[in-house]
Amino acid sequence: MKNTIINLVFICMPFLINAQETAKTAIVSPKNNWYFGAEMGLNTITSFKLGESNKLFQGGILAEYYTGRHWSLSGRIKYFETGVSFYKPDTHSGSWFDLGSDAYSGVFKGAVISIPVTIKWEFRIFKNFSGSLKMGYAHSFETKSSYTNYSENLKTDYPKNYGSSISGLGFNYFLNNKTAIYVDFETYFGGRKAKIPALIFDNDQHVMNNLINIGVKHNFKK
Repeated sequence: MKNTIINLVFICMPFLINAQETAKTAIVSPKNNWYFGAEMGLNTITSFKLGESNKLFQGGILAEYYTGRHWSLSGRIKYFETGVSFYKPDTHSGSWFDLGSDAYSGVFKGAVISIPVTIKWEFRIFKNFSGSLKMGYAHSFETKSSYTNYSENLKTDYPKNYGSSISGLGFNYFLNNKTAIYVDFETYFGGRKAKIPALIFDNDQHVMNNLINIGVKHNFKK
């Protein structure tokens, strides 16, 4: 993670130098402007339940359009790894009145190229520093799919592309009307990778990721 932050600083340096040279104290209004940028950070696979290493690198590129001072729509292309692991023991009692279930287990490991589309609300905290809330949808395409240790009674032919719901929060700071830096946290709830039968409701296993993004975005309009 330390190397990730150092790399981001070098990527952002030209924008930051230019921003400091042209910085103004006026409140920036990004309304009706496009911003393009890059982000990277930490990926935590929260759907790993059996102790696997779940903290990895992730990154992507961004295009964001402000429909107003406080509202924007963004589209991104991101790459990150994901997965699911689970284990449910056999609960059969062996008695004549047996309501138990079979044992179920499996480990899925994958990587995706994801295209998230989100709507964001920015609320001003102080001058050009603001907080934000966002929600949206991502469509992900698996570039790697590995199913191991799956019980024979579970299928492993799930689709290699699927949708995910997104929610998140963060902070944004406009250095000037051209450049902003930001950090945010977002949660992805994605495709199903196992369906464990139960007495009343099936226990579905979905890929879930928490992403921390550190990024810079710039308006290239002259």
